[in-house]
This record gives sequence, structure tokens and C-alpha cells, in this order.
Amino acid sequence: MRAAWILAAAPLCAQMGSPGGGETQAIALHPADLNIIYAGAARGLCKSTKGGKDNWPSTGLASRSPRAIVLDPANPETIYAGTHESGVYKSVDGAGSWRETNEGLDYPRIRALAITSRALFAGTDGGGVFRTTDGGAHWTGINRGLIDKTVRALVADPRDPATLYAGTWHGVYKTVDGGEHWSADPKGLYDVDVTALAIDPTDSRVIYAATNPRGVFRSGDGGKTWKASDKPLTESLHSIAIDPATPSHVYVGTRAGVFRSTDSGSAWERAGLAWSNMAWTLVFDGRTSPPTLYYGGVGGVLKTRDGGRWWDTTGPVRP
Repeated sequence: MRAAWILAAAPLCAQMGSPGGGETQAIALHPADLNIIYAGAARGLCKSTKGGKDNWPSTGLASRSPRAIVLDPANPETIYAGTHESGVYKSVDGAGSWRETNEGLDYPRIRALAITSRALFAGTDGGGVFRTTDGGAHWTGINRGLIDKTVRALVADPRDPATLYAGTWHGVYKTVDGGEHWSADPKGLYDVDVTALAIDPTDSRVIYAATNPRGVFRSGDGGKTWKASDKPLTESLHSIAIDPATPSHVYVGTRAGVFRSTDSGSAWERAGLAWSNMAWTLVFDGRTSPPTLYYGGVGGVLKTRDGGRWWDTTGPVRP
């Protein structure tokens, strides 16, 4: 039986964007409207229609803790939210209402979502990767060759919808056939806890992997070989993002704030927010000049346009 639509809730996520605010685990940007930002937080999935300068109305899912958000690139009014323990929810009206879409999704703890022109993929806690090709109506597990079934990161090659990478407790797995088969090269990044992945938007052969406790690794050949940073970070890493205007500039979110590399990951320096003890997500908006980097973590949603020298709140400061 299909689940009924859940109407958006009325409360505000008023602490979003304030240094003393709530914790944000996911951020998604509308591809056509710079003012629309979605954030997954303890209060549910929150939406700003004023570039973060409003009270971030809650769109629902308040008790479900969304921690992965993707928008359909063909129709950004269609949104998918992966939750901590309740599977995947779908909205077709810009987060005006939500419906549970979990038929065949046997593992409800969603760690990551990735969407291509062909399918939607979900990385789960303990169940590996699931795929849907009908907008979430039916899911199928696609784990042939995927030995580690806890998938902490999932990214798709922007130039090839059949190629995806999965970050697990035991390294990086790759598929070149849309998830039908996965493989991990023992000579590559293998038997390492991978927490986040990012693909260079200008060269999809270049991939960065954030790990624990061995810092950041870089591959220049599509994941066949990897090189560690010359001066590796020792902090616990949670997120990673590449500057689309200057791809040699890479940012990672840690338990000790945000760090930046200006030499493709060889060396790292602080990029602000040292007060934060958790930086769950980093997302770049390359449509602004210079690109805007959004941070989600302790303190809600913040942004910088100068490489982390100054961070602005994107919502109202709590009285």
C-alpha cells in the first residue's frame, strides 16, 4: 500500500545559520534559483527561499533526521531525502509535501544519496547500495562485488552516469555499469575507512577521498591509484568539497573546523570555524563569482566567498 503524502509542517527552523543553532547534516542547492537552499537538520528538512536570510521554514520530516538530500536534475521540484532510520522520502512539489518511498529498500538507515540521468542510488548502513529507476517506487539491492555493506559516501561521475564510487569502511569501490558490479582494487585505496568523496568537476578522473584516520587521498586515474597528502590531517574528517573555479583548492570538514588545501591536497591549512566540533557537509555553489562554499554542521548553515577568511550566517541569529 502506498504511503499518504505528508504535508509540510508549520514550525520554523529559526536556529539555522546561527553559531549557537542546530546541527545540519545535509545541504542541497536549487540548480536554477540561487535563493532556494535545502538543509537537513534535527528539526527536519528546512527550506530557505531568500538565500538563507529568512527563518528557514520546516517542510516536514521533523522526527526523521534527514542526512542526505538530492534534487532531480531534470525537475528540481522533485526532491529526495535520505533519513537516519526511516528510509527515503520524496517530494514532487518543492518540499511542499512528502511521501515515503521505501518499497524494496530493506535497510532504512541512509548514509548517502546520488542521482544521475538514469537512476537514484542510496548508500545504506549495513545493506550496501540500492537503486531505483522509477523515482523511488521500487528499490533493488545492487551489491555484487561490494564486500563492505556500510556505504558512507556515494558519488556519480558527472560525465558518465554509469560510473559511481562508494566510500566504505574498507576503501573505495567503483562501478562502471550503473551498479551491476562493484570492485575495489587491492593496490588502490583499500582497507581504509572512507568517510567522504568528491569528483573534480573539470576532470572526472580526479577524485578525492577523506578518510579516518589517514587524512585525504587523491586519485588522478579514476580510482586506480591513490596518493596521500604530504602533510596528512590527523583530525576526524567528515566532508570534502572542490572549488569549481580553482579545482586545486580543496576543502575538508573535520571535528576541528574547516581546512583548505591550495595544492591539490598535498598540504593543509585552517579555513575557519575552529570553534565547531563537527562539520558534516560542505557544498560549493559555482554560479557565484567567486564560488560560495556552504558549511553544514554545529551552528547550522554558514557560507564563505573568500576561502574561509570570513564566514557569514545564512539565517537569523537566535535572540
